Amino acid sequence: MNKQERLHKIRQLNQKWFFQRLTLGIPAGLAVYMMLRSNANIWMGFAVIGLVLMVARHFFAGEMRFVKAMTENEQAKYVVTLQYRLDLILLIIIALVFPLTIRFVAGSWIPFVLFLGTGVYVLWTQEKLDRQLRQLDAEQPTRREIQRIRFSLKGE
Repeated sequence: MNKQERLHKIRQLNQKWFFQRLTLGIPAGLAVYMMLRSNANIWMGFAVIGLVLMVARHFFAGEMRFVKAMTENEQAKYVVTLQYRLDLILLIIIALVFPLTIRFVAGSWIPFVLFLGTGVYVLWTQEKLDRQLRQLDAEQPTRREIQRIRFSLKGE
């Protein structure tokens, strides 16, 4: 199977899960709002965001297994696993660590520097892993290509 066929199959999977992923955004947004408000129950927000992250992990794991099944190269499968784990770590930082840091270190620039530094580091690491993946299996879609089709508006 060539790269375009693989990307098409991934697009079909993402279209199938689109509304489930979209519905996770509402409770996640409310939970982050609850964690940021000083008079809200932080434990309720923490519990909701924890539940949302567990469900998101399920989606990441399903897509990861699907993408890994497209290659026979064991090293390429390992790189795909690392990329999806990095995505989950970044999601945890955005949804849990960053709001908690802002709440407890209010008025400081430290949360923003930590968030920005972590984001840049994860993006840099993802790019290095994409390059490695292209070398291991030229027909395997990279993480950037998968994200590009996930967020594209038109179906090709």
